Amino acid sequence: MKEVINIQNLTKVYKNGVVALKGLNLKIYGNEIFVILGPNGAGKTTLLYIISTILKPTEGSVYVMGYDIAKEPGKVRELIGFAFTEVTLFNTTVYKALWAHGRIYGIPKNELRQRILDCLNELDIINKADTIIWELSSGQRKRVEICKVIIQRPKIAIFDEPTITIDIDGKHKVWSLIKSLKKYGSTVIIATNDIYEAEYLADRVAILNKGELLAVGSIDELKKPLGREVLELEISDASVISKINHLGRIIVSGNYVRLYSDKLQDAVKEISSLNGVISIRRLNVTLDDVFLMLTGGVKL
Repeated sequence: MKEVINIQNLTKVYKNGVVALKGLNLKIYGNEIFVILGPNGAGKTTLLYIISTILKPTEGSVYVMGYDIAKEPGKVRELIGFAFTEVTLFNTTVYKALWAHGRIYGIPKNELRQRILDCLNELDIINKADTIIWELSSGQRKRVEICKVIIQRPKIAIFDEPTITIDIDGKHKVWSLIKSLKKYGSTVIIATNDIYEAEYLADRVAILNKGELLAVGSIDELKKPLGREVLELEISDASVISKINHLGRIIVSGNYVRLYSDKLQDAVKEISSLNGVISIRRLNVTLDDVFLMLTGGVKL
């Protein structure tokens, strides 16, 4: 696959001493949906801002389609469309804001009009086309911010928490539009702490925590070391934990224990005979399990 973004030894330290990114090395390839998954404070937004030249790195380098972000930021900006967490278009009507954005990027007028109408229809806000953006609900404003990138069809489309204020029906509409960008040749980068969103959209996932890259790969590649299923136990006695340590890898969260083992059936039989076990459930392994294992139990 053709490399679109090459990140080398990237470090970002803010003036207050906070280390947001620690020596990241990462490659993102053409026409893929690449999801950066991590909790708040992981460094996701900082990474997106550096890629798009909004922030400068403290150390390291980033190349976007061969352009060095430090030396040719103007060239990089021409390639990128960015949907921010907070809406950046505000004191104008929905239609006028999207029209102005599209004309900046040279989209022909007739084509731009159709793209805007199509996007507003898909996201169920066509009836808000002539409404001032600040008068919209937070979820509606977020949909306008998403439309900004959808109509642009940039080489690199970046979405920071794309569905954070949107209801479940709206989320699926947004996800469908994001996926549609691939047919126009866009490489899509998404930052999220939503496991379901990552699993639904991603071709590959990078797991980030406290500024460090913990793992990167396809969802199947990331899940493979944990097997297909996990046991979730509810316990009433902490002594159970020491009695099941030999059965596999465990993560403890309050009164719940997750057990990862390649011999789950045997583990169920042994655990069933223990006092202090309230319930046992077999669950499919998810990206949440991968994240818990990599971070030692940190929750998204």
